[in-house]
Amino acid sequence: MPRTVKDPEERKAELLDTAMRLFAEKGYDNVSVRSVAREAGVAPGLAYHYFDSKQRLFDAAIAHYAEECSEGMRAVLDDRGLSLDEKLEGAIAVATDHSAFPHADSLHAEGNGTLHDRLSLGICEAVRPRMQAALELDAARRGAPAGDAGLLASMMVHACVGLASGPGMPDAAAADAARRYLGALVTEYRRGPSGR
Repeated sequence: MPRTVKDPEERKAELLDTAMRLFAEKGYDNVSVRSVAREAGVAPGLAYHYFDSKQRLFDAAIAHYAEECSEGMRAVLDDRGLSLDEKLEGAIAVATDHSAFPHADSLHAEGNGTLHDRLSLGICEAVRPRMQAALELDAARRGAPAGDAGLLASMMVHACVGLASGPGMPDAAAADAARRYLGALVTEYRRGPSGR
């Protein structure tokens, strides 16, 4: 059978996608670099070329999947044609679209709490800088100092992950709560230190 030659980045992405699926389905302890290579249809040596240990493969798979899951949220937050309020609404809409999280059912399964938590933190870290930039742009448009934009961005994204965690989440109630609480935080941020 002839060997299929692929672009190295494409092959690496396939390995990461396969690894994430296997980690979500079987758990960390039941997956090896060799099993990922076998499932992806490549030689183990190639998998080890990219990832010299299971831990490095796991870390890379989490980061890759977090980037994939947060892509829509990041795109909305980066849209300079939207107001901050429109960006927040758009990000909530994307985050509540279950199709953006292809392994959600497996990640919420019994025994996958640690994997789910790592992924949640990865999504927060992927979205946080974009949220900060959106807050800073809003402040600049209002002619106000950006102040605590970094701190507020961190609070906002981590709080939303907390609201959205768990089987079947995020649901409509969590999305409504996110809108309310994020709106209150943004209102307070816009008031600034002199408004207190």
